[in-house]
Amino acid sequence: MLLGVLLAVVAQVEVTLGADQIDGPLVWHRLACLLILPALALRRVAPLGASAVAALGLAVEPLIGPAPVATPYLVLLFLLASLGWYATTRTGLIGVGLTLMGGLTYDLTASDFVLADLVVNVVIIVMAWAAGRLVRVSTDRRVRAEVEADRAARAAVSRERERIARDLHDSMAHALTLITLQAGGARERTDQPVAADALSSIEHTGREALADMHRFLDLLGPGGGEAPGVGDIPELVDGVRRGGLAVALDLDPGELPASLSTTVYRVVQEALTNVVKHSDAGSAQVVVHRREQEILAEVNDDGHARTARVNGSGRGLTGLTERLALFEGTLESGSTPCGWRVRARIPLAPDTT
Repeated sequence: MLLGVLLAVVAQVEVTLGADQIDGPLVWHRLACLLILPALALRRVAPLGASAVAALGLAVEPLIGPAPVATPYLVLLFLLASLGWYATTRTGLIGVGLTLMGGLTYDLTASDFVLADLVVNVVIIVMAWAAGRLVRVSTDRRVRAEVEADRAARAAVSRERERIARDLHDSMAHALTLITLQAGGARERTDQPVAADALSSIEHTGREALADMHRFLDLLGPGGGEAPGVGDIPELVDGVRRGGLAVALDLDPGELPASLSTTVYRVVQEALTNVVKHSDAGSAQVVVHRREQEILAEVNDDGHARTARVNGSGRGLTGLTERLALFEGTLESGSTPCGWRVRARIPLAPDTT
């Protein structure tokens, strides 16, 4: 509003200084210049209305008489640029049309009509609006690009947090679970008080470490170095056997891409961890076979579900399902007449060797 008042005052000063060159009643020229106030006041909330008010002033001025006052025309260019910035393209074109109708009244009604002047005025009016519109479009495009870049960066951070959480669960949580259960089993079998106390301390510390890790995983969200693959499954099985579970291994996967190999390993690892944690199984069987254009990873056990001796997060099978979905694979988990089964099927690309 302050800008409108300032420019209206400048326009009145111009009318006063050029009074001897102005045709028609001076008061009407002063009133026409006062249209600057509502036009500038409306430029943001109603840019089309502002342009219409300015166009009215331009149309009235030739009827009153010509006046060498430049401020209203400069205000008009500013309003056209504002129309390009604040209004839509459709509204802007309507405003430009109204301005052309008002601004060209003098050129079309003058006795000494000059086509070149008409063309120049049309170009100036259209270019003022187009400049504002182009700046707005460019600014919007830049803002959208910045927003997309920020969104992509946040998504990348989220994916990395999920990857860290998943890898921690698949590796460290598995190892801590076995350590804790092995320490507990050894404590129950020993008759030496000193060893029993040490094993009890190991078991207690392992449980606390697992609880802390799951709290950290909750902060990171669901979810480096060389990742393990199917070639590491025998070592994984040996570790579970040392914990007291008899595991039979049937491994014939052929050559697999590194990412797929890691996924198969994680399936077996999670399934065996769940057997140790959540069932009273005495034996299990691990089968990893390539069947034509499919990899089958299956873990069967002969136990029944029981309350876990070590609390888990419940994110393991969900994480596996997400991993398998990346390869269009599926995961099945449920009871069988003899115990429990976890089965993953992963289709292979035709050119996978």
